[in-house]
Amino acid sequence: MDEVLFASYEGRVHLLNKLRDGLERETVAALAGTQHIDRISFRVKSPKSFVKKVLDPRNDPPYTEPLFEVEDQVAGRVIVFFIDDLDIVKGLLQDTFNTVLYKHRRPPLDAQFGYESHHLICNIPPHVKPRGWNARDDLPPTFELQIRTIFMHAYAETQHDIGYKSILDLPPDIRRELAWVAASSWGADQALRRVWEWYRSGLSDASRGAHHLDSTGTGGEQPDE
Repeated sequence: MDEVLFASYEGRVHLLNKLRDGLERETVAALAGTQHIDRISFRVKSPKSFVKKVLDPRNDPPYTEPLFEVEDQVAGRVIVFFIDDLDIVKGLLQDTFNTVLYKHRRPPLDAQFGYESHHLICNIPPHVKPRGWNARDDLPPTFELQIRTIFMHAYAETQHDIGYKSILDLPPDIRRELAWVAASSWGADQALRRVWEWYRSGLSDASRGAHHLDSTGTGGEQPDE
């Protein structure tokens, strides 16, 4: 553990917490009235998690100014019901925040199943920065937004702790189990999308039928002869 880095980060957490609250309010307002949102949440990376990320030997290239460079010191997450909602929410968030990077994280091969999520790296809006922010030169210019379906999220959280972040060498059977869960989550999203499309199609057909009846005057009860 780098105690100096830990202490430096910890001394800024109060500002990051205030920023988190402001960004969450902005995001809630941007998505107000949008259907099929399960939850919106923001978090500040803990000092321990921050130092662990900075010192990870897999960083290529390594961080040189981590207090400034780490993009997800403050991060938000939007969980939606359906796959089709991902692009809708992404578009609204890109209209609200200046996006500097968009990444769709997914397995590199179609034959693989694994972690999947949509990530936006956005500039912090000036009006959301808390008092005292601009007096420092060691604060990040960006924050992260993740967009997932419920099924993506359920798998990602499990895989994040057990698979992706684990220092253990997972046995083959456990890796197969994780792959099965990932494939099942992907399949559940596809099935739910088809159900939702069928439902919307039925509503559309019913609406057109009702309109036709009203316009021809044949809807409702018929008069007695």
